[in-house]
Amino acid sequence: MILSRPEVKKAFDVDYYDGSMIHSRFAYKVLRDKVTPAGNIISFVAPATVETEYMIDLEDVIQQDFIYSENMVHFCYELPLTNLWGGVAFQRLFNTIMADILGNVIQKPIEVSGDDIFVHDEFVSAGVTIPKGKASVSIVTECRGAILGHTGINISAGYKAPSFAYSTNMTDEQAQQFQQKCIEAFYQTVHSLFVATTKVI
Repeated sequence: MILSRPEVKKAFDVDYYDGSMIHSRFAYKVLRDKVTPAGNIISFVAPATVETEYMIDLEDVIQQDFIYSENMVHFCYELPLTNLWGGVAFQRLFNTIMADILGNVIQKPIEVSGDDIFVHDEFVSAGVTIPKGKASVSIVTECRGAILGHTGINISAGYKAPSFAYSTNMTDEQAQQFQQKCIEAFYQTVHSLFVATTKVI
């Protein structure tokens, strides 16, 4: 489901991504009787500011780092029937699928490393020429028997973002197309994985 910023505000009390969305199970809160047993996803376009309170990545906490984007396409998903190891495996699978979709939307070469999505498109940041930029942030966590995940793709990283952060500069139409295709791919993937678990004799 694609949410508007007012809908995000109504569901989560903030109209941007602050990390709180994946600190508790959210699928029923947003989708009610549209919740599906194999997994659920929402998407919205908004800025991102995640500071210490809602950080999940220990490396970021140790380095006192934070997440920032001036404008970003966000995907938050909830998966049942797995553990954190399975959640990380799904995160990397889904991010690879998203990277392929992103490359087709923005017509740029894409590279996936771990859970990071890079765009091979030379740009200048702080006077330095950078051959490829990191377009994504992504994390998964475990909560009350479910895996909660977030992947965000920069539309406009903004001046507070790290120098390596890449702005895809998607138009509104491209962002919506990207959201729709990724949501479709999510549901096709989780359904296929669920069906595969039922075929064991």
